[in-house]
Amino acid sequence: MTMTETVRSLLIGAGVIAALAGAAPGPASARERPAPADGGGTSLERIAAVVNDDAISVTDTEARLRLALLSSNLPDTPEIRQRLMPQVLRSLIEERLQLQETKRLKITINDQEVNSALSKIADQNRMQRGDFDKYLKTHNVPTSTIINQVKASLSWNKLVQRRLQPQVFVSDEEVDAFLERIRANSGKPEFLTAEIFLAVDSPNQDEEVHRTGEHLVEIMRQGAPFSAVARQFSQAAGANTGGDLGWVQAGQLSDDLNAALLRLVPGQVSPPIRSASGYHILMVRDVRSIAAGDPAQTSVHLLQMIFPVSGGERAAQGVRAQEFASRAQNCDAFQAEIKSSRGGSDLGTIKASELPPELARLVTAIPVGQPSPPLGNDRQIVVFMVCERKSADAGLPGRDVVRANLGNERIEQLQRRYLYDLRRAAYVDIRM
Repeated sequence: MTMTETVRSLLIGAGVIAALAGAAPGPASARERPAPADGGGTSLERIAAVVNDDAISVTDTEARLRLALLSSNLPDTPEIRQRLMPQVLRSLIEERLQLQETKRLKITINDQEVNSALSKIADQNRMQRGDFDKYLKTHNVPTSTIINQVKASLSWNKLVQRRLQPQVFVSDEEVDAFLERIRANSGKPEFLTAEIFLAVDSPNQDEEVHRTGEHLVEIMRQGAPFSAVARQFSQAAGANTGGDLGWVQAGQLSDDLNAALLRLVPGQVSPPIRSASGYHILMVRDVRSIAAGDPAQTSVHLLQMIFPVSGGERAAQGVRAQEFASRAQNCDAFQAEIKSSRGGSDLGTIKASELPPELARLVTAIPVGQPSPPLGNDRQIVVFMVCERKSADAGLPGRDVVRANLGNERIEQLQRRYLYDLRRAAYVDIRM
């Protein structure tokens, strides 16, 4: 592996870094400040944007852009620079807002935490820290850039854990509903999906953000890795993991996003899709059928009430069965009728595969806790009730996995809202 490939692997593979070329906060009065010793050019630094009381320099922005091009395997040409610079600056502005918010909340990151994160990045990529620093320097990217970005990422993660995670609760009923939806959609397609999100905070940004999204789509169709572009440019909380959303079922996203998803084949990237909050770019990594367990392996706790038929009693027994079904409207009532009658019994838990086919179909379909229609033949009329049903969950995710996924979706929504509120409340003066 060449040095370039190794560093690109580092930048793409390190989940803690959404965009490595961030900038340290600067004072509000610093409209101009001395350039770094290796910055070259002017003795005073130009300002790219002012964010509340902080300044982002042109040097900061250009360093971020150089690193984004390097990690995304894009050519460093004037045309691509011009196309991507607006989104790079927007990403730096958002990062600065995150740093300001964590500072306001007195969330701090110490040197040990930063060094530990950097050591893990180096170890994962079989690199010495010094070799990485030297490589960045040869591409005119200050080492402080990655340090500041790691600080920003770690501090924002702490904010999420302290302020947002406690707000998230996923109930057992929500887990049940999710698993039931998977069973109901058995055989239908689901998509391993990734997303890039570009926020639009005001109508006058719409055209520029849409144009940036089109540029990103174009460079990915030319070969830039989706995950690398997502890490550098996406404003979704999932940017750190390359934009991965996991397996998404048809209908799980909004109507516009779902329609775009259904048109994609594995490896294909969608055009930018407008939502209420911004533009989304989707990519499908894989498609599979939603799997559910074998219905024959479903287990049911089954109750029955039998009304024997002899001679000309069929009509009368049919009326008795109907009357019984109208009284036994839940499992407790059914159990009480069993105790007071000779014709009832609790069959316990039994697999559908152990029942006659017609009855197996019935007990896997009727609602739990409701009496079945009376079923009869020449000898008897029977009313059944299922008090518990456990479907075979082969191929389904575990409950803990479902709970974690639902919680992560909720945290993603809370983060987007949090960042949106920060952007709306901020004073931002873009100067380039």
